[in-house]
Amino acid sequence: MLYKDAQSAEKRLHQSTSSIAKQSVWTSIAKLYRKVVINHPRSGYSDDALYYEAEIYLEIFRRFDDRAALIRALDSYLLLANGYPASRWARKARLSRGKLFLKPLSDRKSASIALRKVVSLWPNASEAAEARRLLNNLSRPKPAASESFPKGVVGVRNIRHWSDSKREYTRVVIDLDKDVKYRQGQLENPDRIYFDLIGTRVTQALASKSFPVEGDFLKQIRVGQNNPGVVRVVLDFKRISEYNVFWLPDPYRLVVDISGRKPRPQTLVADKTPRPAPPPRTTPTPRTTPMPGAEDTAALKLPPAPTRDGFSTARQLGLSVGRVLIDPGHGGRDPGTQSKKLQEKHLVLDISKRVAKLLEKDNFEVMMTRRSDVFIPLEERTAIANSKGADLFVSIHVNASRNSRPRGTETYFLNLTNDPAAAEVAARENATTTRRLSELNDLLQKVMNNSKITESRELATHVQNSMAGDLFSSPRDSRNRGVKKAPFYVLLGAQMPAVLVEVAYLSNRKDEALLANVAYRQKIAKSIAKGIRSYHETLGQTTTVTASGARIVAPQ
Repeated sequence: MLYKDAQSAEKRLHQSTSSIAKQSVWTSIAKLYRKVVINHPRSGYSDDALYYEAEIYLEIFRRFDDRAALIRALDSYLLLANGYPASRWARKARLSRGKLFLKPLSDRKSASIALRKVVSLWPNASEAAEARRLLNNLSRPKPAASESFPKGVVGVRNIRHWSDSKREYTRVVIDLDKDVKYRQGQLENPDRIYFDLIGTRVTQALASKSFPVEGDFLKQIRVGQNNPGVVRVVLDFKRISEYNVFWLPDPYRLVVDISGRKPRPQTLVADKTPRPAPPPRTTPTPRTTPMPGAEDTAALKLPPAPTRDGFSTARQLGLSVGRVLIDPGHGGRDPGTQSKKLQEKHLVLDISKRVAKLLEKDNFEVMMTRRSDVFIPLEERTAIANSKGADLFVSIHVNASRNSRPRGTETYFLNLTNDPAAAEVAARENATTTRRLSELNDLLQKVMNNSKITESRELATHVQNSMAGDLFSSPRDSRNRGVKKAPFYVLLGAQMPAVLVEVAYLSNRKDEALLANVAYRQKIAKSIAKGIRSYHETLGQTTTVTASGARIVAPQ
């Protein structure tokens, strides 16, 4: 079957490093998808083939700077939208045309026409909400043009950083026009890391600029044009133990995570200052004998409960949870998914504040990435958690689907996935494409460790089970969508167990009505907080052994 042949060829492409670098291979796959449309124009696969053909050409444009491929992508999207107006891809195709006319083509008139078509044809769809936002931006005065460079030269636009000298952690983000090859190195006396970005030019605003940093861990960041085709970024440190480097696309940025002192294999308690422990379960554990006097008892520390894969490093070390960072998704100029009346950014902020308040009552120390309607880049969110020494990272979101039927909750942890639905959710939250997610395999294998995956999955399981038990009549309810794995940018680089919670589907009318209800949002918050407490209780427990040998078990 032609369609399956095209899919198989594309899968082989993504598995081959040498093929990915060849434009001819990408083009041949695009032609395979077009062959499906030509030979079987009325088959159920023709609209899918056109959409994937357009995506392939768009990737060719991004990778090889081929403007002709961009025009072909626009044509494929248009053929799909006009020829298959009932297709599940039609509205996304028209929205993609509008966004491409905006950038990189800077054709505001064509963009406006394409975006208005989305709003008029599908006024209640999430794509229409995004189209309205882009149209609102179009109505504003056009901003001054950014500094331009010759064709083939990539601009280095900005450098951002987050640092905590007490915990000796720093994240540095270098913003570029696109991804480039780079050399990296580490030098001593004094300690410094450098990155040579090949085929780049620094903007005048950044040229020969240094960024002094408070504290004595990261001293300063320097940037300059090392030679006509290379920009060098230098990070001057007091001392360095280890660092990780990875790319994030859309927009392109090189992310550098550096630790001054070597962290534990699993850092669950990042601060040595004493913290009050959350209270024990409200339901007392049954006792086999009456409680004797204090002089007849001895308290023993029992190992924590194992996960389904046995004891992780965290559990072997007997670590605990005291500081939780709650991350309300989106915010500011990024509304997230939207309906006619509701926006994700406002809903998740409300729920997150409720979760924080409940956890604080249980003596957890709680921090939030945002407490108001402000925009925070994805890479900054885990940087905040790392720099503040959080023991857990919980990102709260509202889901959406092209199909209005799906509803319910699901909880994610960071890992590779072969599930198309999970990949689509991650692509939406990452503001990128599913094809770009396929390139994250090497990155994820580089930045993740097995102990963190195990504990993140365990945390996700406790949170999801708590939501399913509190929000639905039965755990077998179809709205309990379970624990899943996917490559979410917001979870990348977290040095603690980290999960992303999708509390409901705003694209489903019944879920939308529930989310509009304050009491239901409080119920969601209670279930998330309960799941976090439940996870905490598995990390350690104290057993009191009486003179008669009775064992009284209580959470730590």
